[in-house]
Amino acid sequence: MHMRTYPALLGAAGILFLAGCVPSSSAAEAVPTVRQGVGTCHHFMTTEDLYDPSDVAPPVPCDRPHRTETFQLVTVEGPLADAPQRPEPEQLQEYMNGRCSADVLREYLGAGPRDSLAFGIWSKYPTRKEWASGVRTVRCDASPPSLDKKTGPLVRFPVRDIMQSERSAAVRTCERRGEVVTCDRPHDREEVNAWLSLDAGPYSDDGIQAAATRVCQPFVREFLARSHAPGIVIKAETPTEDEWAKGNRTVKCGVGPADPGATITGTLSSFAEGQ
Repeated sequence: MHMRTYPALLGAAGILFLAGCVPSSSAAEAVPTVRQGVGTCHHFMTTEDLYDPSDVAPPVPCDRPHRTETFQLVTVEGPLADAPQRPEPEQLQEYMNGRCSADVLREYLGAGPRDSLAFGIWSKYPTRKEWASGVRTVRCDASPPSLDKKTGPLVRFPVRDIMQSERSAAVRTCERRGEVVTCDRPHDREEVNAWLSLDAGPYSDDGIQAAATRVCQPFVREFLARSHAPGIVIKAETPTEDEWAKGNRTVKCGVGPADPGATITGTLSSFAEGQ
């Protein structure tokens, strides 16, 4: 029987997958960057449009299919802003690193502290013409998680405060038999925003799950807003032996039905009212 010694409990850490931002689309009906404020939604007809560094295509109503929603505007300042010609996208991307704030996005989405997010973040810069005229506004867009590589992220509703409604199941991360799905589909595990490290070993292989369950317990309680939910159990993911040998000590907290054959449709988050 293998024994493993776990390091000290570090606490919860949020997860957010950030998409890159690169290369400027032109639209037949241009809308200036400064008029595309927080809360505007954007379709992006092609993948190339999504990856363009600029976007002046007309916003679309957020109840129609779209791929991103603007959640923050940032003004370029300092030496970079003094450049008479727009800097290269790589320079702007380096400047914007961290300025499209994950914390602002969580607040915009209405996420609770235990709500796990898989949204991407895209930056859209002023066009070269706008930059030359003095525009220094950068758009921070959120894109929902995508499970379809062909169509990319696509929703038909606004995502402002989405995590506080039952509709959030469509943008939450769940699993069914190990396959990642959104929580509006049948699933047997929902991700909880708590990635932890363990200690107090050594543990036998049989004891690892019990240890992971124990440290996940307060975070799952916070997620559920109750200490006990009939038929619902903590489902913590632990490192494999190979991962452990490579130094991975991370436990990922989750929750789901106790019955191995049962599935749930929707979210268990206490922040999602009306579920």
